Amino acid sequence: MPRPSGPRLPCRDMSQHVTDRFGLIHASSEFHSTGSYRSLWADVQRGRLVKLRRGIYAEAPHWSELDPRERHMLRIRAAAASASSPIAVAGYSAAALWGMPIRGDWPDEVTLIDRWRGGGRSAGDVRRTARDFGSAQLYEVDGIRCTGIARTALDLARVEPLPGAVATMDWCLSRSNPIAITKDDLWHELGRLNQWAPRRRLEGTIHLATHLSGSFGESEARVVIFQLGYADPVLQQEFVDEEGTMFADFTWPRVRVVGEFDGKVKYTREEYTKGDPGEVVWREKRRQDRFGRIGYSMFRVITPDVKDPRRLDAILRSSGVPRA
Repeated sequence: MPRPSGPRLPCRDMSQHVTDRFGLIHASSEFHSTGSYRSLWADVQRGRLVKLRRGIYAEAPHWSELDPRERHMLRIRAAAASASSPIAVAGYSAAALWGMPIRGDWPDEVTLIDRWRGGGRSAGDVRRTARDFGSAQLYEVDGIRCTGIARTALDLARVEPLPGAVATMDWCLSRSNPIAITKDDLWHELGRLNQWAPRRRLEGTIHLATHLSGSFGESEARVVIFQLGYADPVLQQEFVDEEGTMFADFTWPRVRVVGEFDGKVKYTREEYTKGDPGEVVWREKRRQDRFGRIGYSMFRVITPDVKDPRRLDAILRSSGVPRA
C-alpha cells in the first residue's frame, strides 16, 4: 500500500545535540557523546528542547514547525525508539500514520496494541490496548506497524461523535484517496471483531459513510442534517448549463434546492486562491448565479453552523429543505 510521508524535517544550523533522521534527540547518544545529561536538562529548562518522553527530546524550533498530526507522529517515533521490541500502534496513532483526518485534537498519548499480558495498560504518554488483538491485521507504514485502514476507522468510530466518525470513514472511502478502501472492507473487518464490539453503533456509521464526500466538513454537515431529521440529499449531483459542468455538495431535486459546505481552506489555501482570495469569492458568486438561472436556490453553511445544530436547522428550514 502507498505510505504517507513522515514529519517534515527542519532546516537547522549546526547544533550541539545529535538528532536522528526524524529530528529526535536520544539521551543515550548525548551521554555517549558528552558523558553527561546536563546539557539536555539545561536546554529543556531554557525552552530550547521539548521532552517527548523519558530519554527522548526534540528541538523546540523543529517541534514548532510541525502540525498537530506530525507532532503525534513524532511521539510515535519516540515511543518506538525507546521500546525494547518493535511496537504496533492502533486507534488515533494508527490514524496519524495513515493520514486520516479526525474531528478533534490529536492526543498526547500514543496507543499501542499487543496481546494481554496482565498488569497496567497505560503509563505516562503510552496507552496499551489488547482489544481484538487476535483479529487485528497489521501493516507497516513508514517503518511502524499499525492496524489497517478499515480496523482503524472502526476503532475511531467506537469513540468519536457520529459526525466525526462518519467523516473519517468517508475519507477512507473517498474516490480521491489513493489508499481508499471499500464498504465491503469495513463490513468484513466488522465481522472480525469480538462479540463485545458496539455493533449497532459501528453498523450505523458504516451505513452513513460514502465515497462521494468532498471534504471532512462536508461529511460532518451531512451527518448533522441527518440527525436533524431532514431528507437525505443527493450528493455531488452534476449540473450542466451553457457555461459547462458543475457539481453541488447537497441537492434536494424535488424542491430544487442545493447546499454547499464552505470550509475556510477554500478561501485561505494557496491551491484554491492562487494568491487572490477575492477571486474565490467572485467565482463562488458566479456559481450561485448559475444555479439560480437553472431554477435552483442555494444555501451555504460553514463550520460554526455545523458545530451548532440550531443554526444549521434554521438555515435548512428557511431554505425549504424537506423533512425526512
